[in-house]
Amino acid sequence: MRLAGVLAILAAIPLTVSPMFAAQRGNRNSRISLRKRLHVNTLITEPGTVEIDWSSLYSLSSTNFTMPAGVRYTPEGPNIAWGRTEYLAAIDSLTSPAGLTLAATSVLYDGPKLDVAFAPQATIFLKNESGTRLGAFTIVRYDFGRNSIGATASWSAATHSSPSNPGGTWDAGFGFGHQLSGTCWLEKLTAHVNAEWERSTGQPPAALGSEGIEYQVTDRLALDLSAQHFAGAGNPPDHQIAFGLTLSLGKTQ
Repeated sequence: MRLAGVLAILAAIPLTVSPMFAAQRGNRNSRISLRKRLHVNTLITEPGTVEIDWSSLYSLSSTNFTMPAGVRYTPEGPNIAWGRTEYLAAIDSLTSPAGLTLAATSVLYDGPKLDVAFAPQATIFLKNESGTRLGAFTIVRYDFGRNSIGATASWSAATHSSPSNPGGTWDAGFGFGHQLSGTCWLEKLTAHVNAEWERSTGQPPAALGSEGIEYQVTDRLALDLSAQHFAGAGNPPDHQIAFGLTLSLGKTQ
């Protein structure tokens, strides 16, 4: 892992009364994983290693609470499917509808500063919703000095649409991270901001902004505290607090 290591959980998609974002609750874990890759962490976990993500999100407006979690593993091998692809399984059983999200993130280009990755993904609903969401996302990140900027684009569709599971969803995001400098303690901190725009079939657009600070406790453990703000779909602004933890279990062998 790099000096700043894995950027811990950035803002999960908030719990709101908006049908558009309600449809993404079962997909929250993959979106967490996607958003955090926009900063100083690598696009995929180091080959041969396993990482665990855990986060908690509390809404100041609705008092809703959620705890998504996920496991990521990149096999060590000689080709793109077995060596340059990270496999993710994530779930949040506290939300409704609850879902299991599976994704395979492949690094298509790994340059000295520019990195590009692509991933198909699927969310299988476990309760309070029928059908499956199928889609894909792309990540582009550029590193320079102590800074990282990135952009994401994703699309998903429902095999069985409903008011809380729209037929199609388009999403675009942007993030910026800066690793602090000075003392050894300051160099363990990374400040970050994110912005996201989303549009779903039959729903007005919505926007999400977040800002926070990550603390790289050790090479294997990172903590993150973020504030995020949701607006759109004709609802009053919603403000949340998100806390996250990322733990690397190291090599599997």
